[in-house]
Amino acid sequence: MQLFDAFISYGRADSKAFATKLQACLAEQGFQVWFDFNDIPLGVDFQHQIDDGIEKSSHFLFIIAPHSVNSPYCGKEIELAIKCHKRIIPLLHVEQISQETWQRRNPNGTAEDWEAYQTKGLHSSFPNMHPTIGKINWVYFREGLDDFDKSLADLIKLLGSHTDYAEQHTQFLVKALEWERQQKQTRYLLTGEERQQATSWLQIHFKDEQPPCTPSDLHCEYITECIKNGNNLMTQVFLSYSDYDRAIMEKIRNSLRRESITVWTNLTDIQTGEDFGEAINRGIEQADNLVYLLSPESIESTYCQQELDLALSLNKRIIPLLVKDTEPNTIPEVLRDIQYIDLTDNIKEEDYLLDESQLLKILHQDETYYNEHKMLLTRALKWKRQNENPTVLLRGYNLRSAETWLKVALIRKQHPPISLQEEFITESLRQPPLESLDVFISYSRADSDLARKLNDSLQIQGKTTWFDQESIASGSDFQQEINRGIKACDNFVFILSPRSVNSPYCADEVEYAASLNKRFVTVLHRQVNPAELHPELAKVQWIDFNQQEFNANFNELVRTLDLDREHVHSHTKWLQRAIEWEQKGKNSDLLLRGSTFAIAQNWLQEAEQQNKQPAATSLHQEYLAKSNDAILAGIKREKRRTRNLKLLLILAVVGLLGSYLGYREAKYQSSVTKATLVKNLLATNPLQALILAIEATGSSKSSLYRVPSPFVGNSPCRW
Repeated sequence: MQLFDAFISYGRADSKAFATKLQACLAEQGFQVWFDFNDIPLGVDFQHQIDDGIEKSSHFLFIIAPHSVNSPYCGKEIELAIKCHKRIIPLLHVEQISQETWQRRNPNGTAEDWEAYQTKGLHSSFPNMHPTIGKINWVYFREGLDDFDKSLADLIKLLGSHTDYAEQHTQFLVKALEWERQQKQTRYLLTGEERQQATSWLQIHFKDEQPPCTPSDLHCEYITECIKNGNNLMTQVFLSYSDYDRAIMEKIRNSLRRESITVWTNLTDIQTGEDFGEAINRGIEQADNLVYLLSPESIESTYCQQELDLALSLNKRIIPLLVKDTEPNTIPEVLRDIQYIDLTDNIKEEDYLLDESQLLKILHQDETYYNEHKMLLTRALKWKRQNENPTVLLRGYNLRSAETWLKVALIRKQHPPISLQEEFITESLRQPPLESLDVFISYSRADSDLARKLNDSLQIQGKTTWFDQESIASGSDFQQEINRGIKACDNFVFILSPRSVNSPYCADEVEYAASLNKRFVTVLHRQVNPAELHPELAKVQWIDFNQQEFNANFNELVRTLDLDREHVHSHTKWLQRAIEWEQKGKNSDLLLRGSTFAIAQNWLQEAEQQNKQPAATSLHQEYLAKSNDAILAGIKREKRRTRNLKLLLILAVVGLLGSYLGYREAKYQSSVTKATLVKNLLATNPLQALILAIEATGSSKSSLYRVPSPFVGNSPCRW
């Protein structure tokens, strides 16, 4: 798609030569300029080409001259430029033409014709000038009066100011127009980095100078729809109003969109064929706030009352805006204690802007809390409506985040959680952590409609899913959560479309899943060029959802996911253990032991022998090999310890035997010594010798027949 720096609008009778010269000079300076002599091919609808040129140009150069000012064709060009909110730069070329010039163009014209021509103001640039052109500063290019080179330099300087902003204005306008012309289909919305750029652009405000151009209502609608699509169709504001107040509703809606706030209205958000009441309820449930346009008509409206009652039952924040004088005693009792914003006293546009600022201030106050309130409410309602389907319960980071939110929310006085939210979080906390999830859904946000439908259908089938629009809590690291989701899932389901196969984000997800040898399952949403497929995706036969046979194709998807579930589940289970081991420095405490190792080793051997897919990764193999090594090393250590214990026991027995023999030898030597002493005393002291002999004999006998006394504790027992 070619975009242009400028579009030249001019009247040929007065300014053809000048426009040609200007286009050439700008081209020399590197500008891409749309000029009808160069850019309208033969045999095409010239008006369509002109409109296309204006839409794709960042600047609209209008050459002021009598012919262009009075030309209905140039008038259409100006109107389109205004509608597109283009940056308009008027160039004054000819102030008025003389009678001589007119006569040359109208050889048969009379003096009366000339007078009539003047009366209509057709000879001058000023009487019939478009109001928008009249109030913008001009660049002067009058021949014979102004220095062309100086004026050209001024124009080039002007074209070079705020270039990025003006170029993005054009880029996003062209995208928005394509979306509008294609019945606002989801696949034409911006995704990923492009959506982030558009959001950032929309939030730019020029405080100390006038903006070169401003976002159109279409810009604002398109970009906020892109944001809404990326947020699972959830919004920040639900507008509740009576149809009698539609005009002011549209003004408020456009103001909110201009501030990149997503809005739900019954005019834009009810899908064809959808039940009206269900759509309204869903819109309220999935909105952070309900902005209630208070008027006599809305008070009388059954629909408005039902919307208000539902919002109150869900503890939604309600912001009333008084849009018409209303009798105080007719205002619903629940609204009487809520401070409203009064729009009925607005006289000038500045008054409305002050009220708008007040509304924005309220919406931004505690916006994180109300966003979490909404997210948990919609998840809890989904859980309850699916008969408390356990696959919808919170887990991991989402659960920890919700638990923290609930602790804070329970002490709030305004808009606390409802009992269903408490029940949902409590039940989630009761669930044991899952070893893995069944499905990771990878897709382009342009294909969100199918992705959401697949996610809901899989959950109803009892499959646990990882879907970014439900599985990433606000404030978490997006890429880290994506990788964690891929690691935890048994199957990697990829939705094929031209946008997804060319998305760098989807490519990163495929690469990471491939590095983990995940099982790939591809779903064809829109026809793709097989040559553009990632090699990992090209290996897989896709399931064709492009033929609108959702149920039949979905059944095939479920059958595919159920093939060899045990193997795929084990692949994920042991891989997660291996990754944790690797991430924690290959700590030996995290290796497998005992029966757990035997089960894992049996899985690996079976997978390799039967060539099962997905194949085990090298990390699987290393982890189990190291676990086996650790087990063998443990067995060796046990054998060595047993051998050492046996040796110590033998040494102890030998030591005890040696001690006993030494004791016997010592006793014998003592007896010999005493006998020798008795013998020596017989000659000198017979009485002493007799006493010593009796003592030696008694001591020997007592030692021989002594039996240890029984003890209880430390005291001898008495029989």
